[in-house]
Amino acid sequence: MKIKFEIEKETKGAVRYKEIGEDPVIGTLYIRKSHLKELGIEEAKVIVVEVRREKDESDN
Repeated sequence: MKIKFEIEKETKGAVRYKEIGEDPVIGTLYIRKSHLKELGIEEAKVIVVEVRREKDESDN
């Protein structure tokens, strides 16, 4: 599942994103500014977050 977020507010050390859509799955997401820079998305107004199940040993 891919979920779109747009910037809602910037704080001193983080950016708060709000989910785009009528029936939110996550709602609000905070990402530290230092990590946005590491990811190369510090200027992005809209981001996409992918949520998926991690495979474990029981998945063959």
